[in-house]
Amino acid sequence: MSIGESIFLFAVAVTMAGALTAVFASSIVYAMLGLITAMFGVAGLYIYLNSAFLAMMQILIYVGAISILIAFAIMLLGQYSRKSHDFKAVGKLLSALVIALVSVVMFIRFVLTNLPGKTAPNFLMTTKDVGRAFTDTLILPFELISLLLVVAIIGAVMLSLNSRGDK
Repeated sequence: MSIGESIFLFAVAVTMAGALTAVFASSIVYAMLGLITAMFGVAGLYIYLNSAFLAMMQILIYVGAISILIAFAIMLLGQYSRKSHDFKAVGKLLSALVIALVSVVMFIRFVLTNLPGKTAPNFLMTTKDVGRAFTDTLILPFELISLLLVVAIIGAVMLSLNSRGDK
């Protein structure tokens, strides 16, 4: 086994351990920590695939911003975040199986579309191309995502205020 394969297997193991912790944790705080671990693992996979830009964006956006947003939501929700027994183990297992099935179907589709003999899709894209795409063609989805995050924050604040009895 080469050192590259060892690094790849380590990144996969970190991602899978984080994902399983996020799904099966009894506390929402531990689930968030598992999610952060899984996001770091995905960033490691991006680095393994020579996509340093995607790895940095993964760390900056998902590990940094989204995780902080989730942490604030957990803190604002307070008592709602402590009700971990509402989610039954059967529901978690069923959810994990559905996600695993979707992942396997997507993997099979990827393998079938990239069989030898077919022309490989062109994934070469520079940082300048990504930036231009965000400001030219993807400006509406980019702004809708920011609006969605604002609505999520307002919803978390409203839930927090309602839990205290203040309206």
